[in-house]
Amino acid sequence: MQTQIRGSKVMSEPGKKALFLDRDGTINFDPGYISDPKLIKLMPGAAAAIRRARDQGFAIAVITNQSGVGRGLIEADVLTKIHDRLNELLQSEAGARVDYFACCVHHPADECNCRKPLPRLVFEAQAHLGLDLSKSAFIGDRMTDIDTGKSASVRFTVLVRTGQGRAEEAQLGSEKPDYVADDLSEAVDWVLAQG
Repeated sequence: MQTQIRGSKVMSEPGKKALFLDRDGTINFDPGYISDPKLIKLMPGAAAAIRRARDQGFAIAVITNQSGVGRGLIEADVLTKIHDRLNELLQSEAGARVDYFACCVHHPADECNCRKPLPRLVFEAQAHLGLDLSKSAFIGDRMTDIDTGKSASVRFTVLVRTGQGRAEEAQLGSEKPDYVADDLSEAVDWVLAQG
């Protein structure tokens, strides 16, 4: 089973900054394993936040673990339809879109080399889009997202309190994100304010 990677055919200029975003619980609600595009529902303000980041020159890359494929709960070819639906909703709500999707589709027991918190998918997005990680941020609702960003040496990591974020925040140890935000909208505003 292969990692699923999908992105625009147009390469970005070298050194472009990016927002690396977790999907479920960060951009959209997480009802469990999403196996149907109809189950994608955007978090309030998520589309506008992504649009603000794009307007400030950020590429948008979704980095997501989708072990439901490896568990036999999600058909691999449905992921493309789910991501098409996500982009349709982002476009219709705020004229926003994701430039690049990278999914680890393996079962955790597979011990693959692409499942977050390993940074492989970030590096693949970097190579595909010509990104400068030192200008980029990783935003997600789990510490695996924060650990992924730190492993890839992005500039900032932000934990959002949506999805699993509040529970994760309550368990924070010595490894902490650079910022904790209520949602993606506040997270993006904080990143943009850093210059």
